[in-house]
Amino acid sequence: MDNVNEWSLEFDLLYQNITSNQAPGLTEYEKSVFLTRAQEAVVVMLYNGTLKDSFEETEEITDYLDTLVKTVHLTVPEDSMTTPRIISTSEIFALPDDLLFRTLELCTLDVEGCGEMEASVVPVTQDEFWRTRRNPFKGPNKSRVLRLAFAVSDEQRYSELVSKYDITSYTVRYLARPEPIILTDLVDGLSINGESNEKTCKLPKALHQTILVEAVKAAKAVWAS
Repeated sequence: MDNVNEWSLEFDLLYQNITSNQAPGLTEYEKSVFLTRAQEAVVVMLYNGTLKDSFEETEEITDYLDTLVKTVHLTVPEDSMTTPRIISTSEIFALPDDLLFRTLELCTLDVEGCGEMEASVVPVTQDEFWRTRRNPFKGPNKSRVLRLAFAVSDEQRYSELVSKYDITSYTVRYLARPEPIILTDLVDGLSINGESNEKTCKLPKALHQTILVEAVKAAKAVWAS
């Protein structure tokens, strides 16, 4: 589907077909909401392998999602947070608001006597952190930084990094939330994921039919409930 008109028409045809023309029509805004939610669901299913193979398991799946892979290099931690740190020496970094899943994390550390060194970032739960933070093999050292995650809202997510050495940069490669599918410019203060301008799906065409079917199934479930 090359444009929003095709998305809208294909949605209507499939929706009326599976509901036997008994369901009430949907507005362009309502269809846009179902399509955007379905698009995100398909991305999540591709990532974790519930739809097909998991992300990076095959070249095909990687190609489906490679336009959503982004990298950020963060050098300035948050200097004041309302959420308390787990320990006073941790560093907290704000994450991009379009982040769905982290796929790679690295830190650059300033190690006395060695200069700057790259360290892997190891995600841990709070329980794991308290068990391992002083362990010389599992705790933070010059090649490993421990990371805890928390969020203030869906758009405000943070990494709390615990390191034995000063962190000079934090690199995150991640899978981004796709831009919404919006079938017409939205008015009256309506928006989807903060967007209100018309836009079509940016994912590969091979995924379009899957997204459409998932959206229509969700719309049918709402109508039937």
